[in-house]
Amino acid sequence: MTSLAMRCMLATVVCAMAGGVAAQTASYTNMLNTIQMQNQSWNTQLNAYNRQFGSAAHSAMQSGLPSSPQGGAAGARQPAALPQYPITATDFYSQPGRIVPEKLANGAPNLTPEQRQALTAEYYEFLSDFEKNNRKNNMAAALTYAVRASLLSVYGKELTQPEINQMGWNFNSVLAMTPEFIVMPPVEKQVMYENLILTGATIVFLQNKAAEEHNVVMHGQAKQLAQSLLKQWLNI
Repeated sequence: MTSLAMRCMLATVVCAMAGGVAAQTASYTNMLNTIQMQNQSWNTQLNAYNRQFGSAAHSAMQSGLPSSPQGGAAGARQPAALPQYPITATDFYSQPGRIVPEKLANGAPNLTPEQRQALTAEYYEFLSDFEKNNRKNNMAAALTYAVRASLLSVYGKELTQPEINQMGWNFNSVLAMTPEFIVMPPVEKQVMYENLILTGATIVFLQNKAAEEHNVVMHGQAKQLAQSLLKQWLNI
């Protein structure tokens, strides 16, 4: 199946039996809610980690950008430069197979077995697409991707490549300095990695569909998911 055909299939799946705007909106809401509930579950399990990481990552993002997404006061004090670590500091050894796609697809309500299978396949493709252009099995790369998608959705801010690179290196440093991340089992890192990528890809997908269909509701759902991610990971 071609990538275009798979994207069309995903639209069909997440619109499960969509016959009108109301049915379509409900199905996209199910997709959104499933991902958010999974995020909340993982956030509860990793609450101590996220508390320590959130404020530090927020500072890392700010130090990687010329200004905050909403703008800052002129002459505001810039965060101190972070120590640099090699990118391998946030690599991890993955399990033989993916972990998250099946969890998300199985958690989506009101799908036929065929639709659930198609949704799983699309989540696999989201992960593969990311790994074609970004460092595989690397938490800093996944976090940068998800934050970049979220900033665009919430603030309309498209980062330049130098900004993306700097933010990625800063996230790499913050993660490498966080004790909870250092001792985290590889399987938990893989879950977080896949979750970040799939959340970011879903935000992009919803944004694109909203633009194509001039759908204000879907645009709001993408923004809601993006705001949730920024709050969870960066406390903004």
